[in-house]
Amino acid sequence: MLKRLVILSIIVMTLAACTDNSTPQGALAAPDFALQDMNGKTVRLSDYKGKTVLLEFWATWCPPCREAVPGLEKLHNTYKDKGLVVLAVSMDQGGWDQVTSFISEHHITYTVLKGSDDVAEKYRIRAIPMMLILNKEGNISKRYLGMGSDEEVEKDVKAVL
Repeated sequence: MLKRLVILSIIVMTLAACTDNSTPQGALAAPDFALQDMNGKTVRLSDYKGKTVLLEFWATWCPPCREAVPGLEKLHNTYKDKGLVVLAVSMDQGGWDQVTSFISEHHITYTVLKGSDDVAEKYRIRAIPMMLILNKEGNISKRYLGMGSDEEVEKDVKAVL
């Protein structure tokens, strides 16, 4: 599965420049989930109703995912007091050791969750990175296949805050 995700990620990154990342108004509600954070606490997406959520699917081995960390950290620090929640769903296989080490090394302060096949299927994750911006009602307002530029993502986050 790891090899398949790597190949699909490369394909998605190649096609991302040709892809319309917009999500139509009146879009689907983001499927709820319950995932564990690195402290073993269960986090439910529905707990963040009324907040803007930047939901990222990523992995430590994914170069574009790694490159996105500073921008996500900046967004988190800039907008957390204005109602933004950053949830990064790790699609790494195995335990938390590699993910925890990555979080520490990169000084990540936003919430990182351990992904599951069930959640990947609900969100139709076929390649990573994938990022979604959810409005306060829990609807998907923007979807990025691959990573958007930091400026584009910030503009889209501000539009739904």
